[in-house]
Amino acid sequence: MSDAITVRTVPGGIEILDAPRSVCISLQVLAEACSHTMRVDGDRIVVADQVVYQVTAWQAWPPGLRCALVEDRRPRPEGER
Repeated sequence: MSDAITVRTVPGGIEILDAPRSVCISLQVLAEACSHTMRVDGDRIVVADQVVYQVTAWQAWPPGLRCALVEDRRPRPEGER
């Protein structure tokens, strides 16, 4: 099981390929991300307007914010609707 959000670049932004239930997001990633890619709204982190993570804790190693997936807004493939 991956502990990282997997994305690919598409015209106009990014597409999220994999959004695990739990991830660690480093402060460096947050600081370097543009607002289209990642935005912080209180204790929630929204990635590409597609998935929403809730910050649950600070992780000492590797350092970062431990986050839990709370909403997945990615469009479902035709067969999964």
